Amino acid sequence: MRVIFTSLALIILSSSVLSFPSERRDSDSTLTEIQALNFALSLEHLQYYFYKRLHQYEPQDFSNAGLPPWSKGRYAQISSHEFTHAQFLENILGDKAVQPCEYNFPDTDPRSFVKTSNIVEAIASSTYTTLVKYLSDSDYIISISSIHSVEAKHSAWINADVREGAAWSTAFDAPLSLSQLYTIMSGFIASCPSSNSLLPIKYSLHSRQTVQVSFSPAAPKRDSQTLYAWFISGFEALVVPLNADMTVTIPDTLQGFVFSVIANNKESVSDDATVAGPAFLVFDYDYQGNDQSLPM
Repeated sequence: MRVIFTSLALIILSSSVLSFPSERRDSDSTLTEIQALNFALSLEHLQYYFYKRLHQYEPQDFSNAGLPPWSKGRYAQISSHEFTHAQFLENILGDKAVQPCEYNFPDTDPRSFVKTSNIVEAIASSTYTTLVKYLSDSDYIISISSIHSVEAKHSAWINADVREGAAWSTAFDAPLSLSQLYTIMSGFIASCPSSNSLLPIKYSLHSRQTVQVSFSPAAPKRDSQTLYAWFISGFEALVVPLNADMTVTIPDTLQGFVFSVIANNKESVSDDATVAGPAFLVFDYDYQGNDQSLPM
């Protein structure tokens, strides 16, 4: 099975090394409704500024990269959606709305643009799945759910029409914590305005392949404590203990989007138990459920 290690929070040191971010912040358990909406706005700012980079590429660039030339037009529509989402949330939040940050995206050509868009939309789908639990106002719940369904369509289109893979991973999207989601988002963020209100959150391959795990910026002290690699997909997770040499064998049953977290607890992947991560992985499969190798 081919897995795409594709995230700014995931630094590839070699083809057999996983690297996880280890910087942390506080828990997101006390998030208010306004803070939850601002988290959504932070995401929409990131998405919109990423899709603004589309102007660097021409339809012919997509064709030359072996991609449908019309995909630029579809991406332009997605960009418009993200701008509308951001405006909508800003109107709700008024003077409490966070401002856009300075971003650092890795794309240098249409193919890397597609890869990055895949991560961005996976983050969005998981974010809106999680945000609902922080909302009590029925109008907010309906609005966030409406945005979520559009973000899910974006992700499905990228995977099915552009990458020519499966439009979904499992029967459920993985509802990561906001700390875990912001850990992935932070890989794209260079700096944010000091006026932005702080959110109470933390920073938080081939199947059967044994990979080496490393941490960035620094390896946490392990002592004699057993660490576990959590592979989270939908509502389920597979937990594999790390070997003494910090290697782990990736389970062969993973499909689609998978978030991997290193934790010191095999029963819980709470923020307190998380040592590093998450890292974003993609295990592609075809219409028969067999392993599939895609170019992006």
